[in-house]
Amino acid sequence: MPTAEGQLTNSDRRNMKVVMDRLVPPVDDLPGAGSMGLLDEVERMAEEHDRYRVSLVRFLDALSMDMSVEAEGGFLALEGEQQDEALKEIESSIAKEFANVLEVVYLAYYSRPEVHRRIGWRSGPLQPLGFTLPPFDESILDTVRKREPFWRQAPD
Repeated sequence: MPTAEGQLTNSDRRNMKVVMDRLVPPVDDLPGAGSMGLLDEVERMAEEHDRYRVSLVRFLDALSMDMSVEAEGGFLALEGEQQDEALKEIESSIAKEFANVLEVVYLAYYSRPEVHRRIGWRSGPLQPLGFTLPPFDESILDTVRKREPFWRQAPD
């Protein structure tokens, strides 16, 4: 459970890494979101955006208070399918917060170049290698050029 100031404890951080791997599991040679080392980025975004911070704290509170998790010795002691069930329970009881936590994990995950390569996204700036624009057709200005000025000159 996070501190009163909303800071994650070491236990929260360990749980969150496993949660992130359950939310975005490994694929082939690409590690899951938790194993990829994205927790610092998730925490940074949560610090910068209230909705993520509040949701993350509520999510971790719910995880620490889940009776099925507590009965088994904590989230880390559960098997993978049991962890998924615990997450589904939390999702159904605090859906908005769960969605915000999932969103911030996705934002961190899909910002990584290795994920871009895996899914075929081109990383980097949109221009100059971005979308090809057709050459500018100056003829679209012909009508405007034919008009008499309807403005007054500004003083020098």
